[in-house]
Amino acid sequence: MQVNKDNGQIVRIAVDAMGGDHAPQEIVKGAVKAARELEVEIILVGAENEVNAELKKYDTAGLPLRVVHASERIMDGEHPIMAVMRKPNSSVALATRLIKDGEADAMVSAGSTGACMVSAMQFLGTLPGIDRPMAGGPFLQLSPQ
Repeated sequence: MQVNKDNGQIVRIAVDAMGGDHAPQEIVKGAVKAARELEVEIILVGAENEVNAELKKYDTAGLPLRVVHASERIMDGEHPIMAVMRKPNSSVALATRLIKDGEADAMVSAGSTGACMVSAMQFLGTLPGIDRPMAGGPFLQLSPQ
């Protein structure tokens, strides 16, 4: 399966490598699989030393993967608004800013949903007529019957 933008370029996905349970191990594992199977560029955002140590466990030769260093991470239990404000160099904030800066097309995090929403509102804003963010659930691809 290949995922391309309308202009034929590969989709660039910023991944919060430090968010979620068992990060960055499980996040890196999934990112490598996505880069291999979906033909998307994965930008892992997190503690560079930790992320690179995990990447060394896989054959990533030729895969569109890169790492962006984030010196901070938002932990479970932190108040989302305060955490994003106090930790501007957190993995979730930097991953979101990659979209704003045009370096990524989308962002994914398994970390704090609240911090994701706060980052999105702070760095990306909302669409006209939309006042607040919405958390999405799984997307299903239905086969034609």
